[in-house]
Amino acid sequence: MREGIYDLVIVGGGPAGISASIYAVRKKINFLLITETVGGQVLTSGEIENFLGYSEIDGVQLVEKMMEHMNHLRIEPFMDRVVEVRREGEIFLSRTASGKEIRSRTLLLCTGSDHRKLNVPGEEEYTGRGVSYCYTCDAPFFRDSKVLVVGGGNSGLEAAQQLINYAREIYIAEIGEELRADEILKEKVLPSPKVKVLLRHAVKEIKGDGSRVTGVVLEDLSSSEVYELPVDGVFVEIGLVPRTELARQLGVLLNERNEIIVDCNNRTSERGVYAAGDCTSIFAKQIITAAGEGAKALLSLYRDLTYSS
Repeated sequence: MREGIYDLVIVGGGPAGISASIYAVRKKINFLLITETVGGQVLTSGEIENFLGYSEIDGVQLVEKMMEHMNHLRIEPFMDRVVEVRREGEIFLSRTASGKEIRSRTLLLCTGSDHRKLNVPGEEEYTGRGVSYCYTCDAPFFRDSKVLVVGGGNSGLEAAQQLINYAREIYIAEIGEELRADEILKEKVLPSPKVKVLLRHAVKEIKGDGSRVTGVVLEDLSSSEVYELPVDGVFVEIGLVPRTELARQLGVLLNERNEIIVDCNNRTSERGVYAAGDCTSIFAKQIITAAGEGAKALLSLYRDLTYSS
């Protein structure tokens, strides 16, 4: 980390932040990438079949490829967490958890998102003891087990697809009237005799014996019946919550989903503040779109820096 004022601080080391940092090097911008981890949500992805150039690659392998690219360009992320940002005149000050204070002319927020929680009794108590938000990490621990996947979108069916290799029975609980996943995923998952779909079902409680999950309390929304389903594990795949606390600190406008509102050039409502990836209002939360948005944000920012100087 250098002394003085950077042209740019990039907050977040997922696909958007990595892509932006690669373009920042090529544009010879004086920048710093600050992140707790490199890879973001990609690290918890399973098999990826829709990233340009790779017909099939898993999340960890894709992050390794991204890191190779960063190493090739001598990009060294500053491994820390930004806990506060504020404007001081024409300069932004970013303060990290370790107490570092970094100043920059512009700020690019690539803060990503967190897994959405069920917020039901037992969820927090049994997280890591049967409740999981990372099927890639935890599916192998449920060999010959009975599990529930909550969520009928792409993430839910991707979880089920991986669990087919391990679990004995897989229930998919979807609160809506139909599964929302892509047809190609349905074709891979639904024919398995291990998979049972529970439409119009909501999780009311996660039960356990004090050490591990033993079951879930479900409500059949069609009949209002409430019953307990014995399971050994619960995989929660019901979407993402954008990380936008730093944007709030700067007074950046958010939409009703608490996503950062950006224009077509990734500018936010605050001059000098840009955003890219899953924390923004773009509708497609995909690895490839995050990477593209990161590149686009950097090019937009570079143009603004060049012509406003």
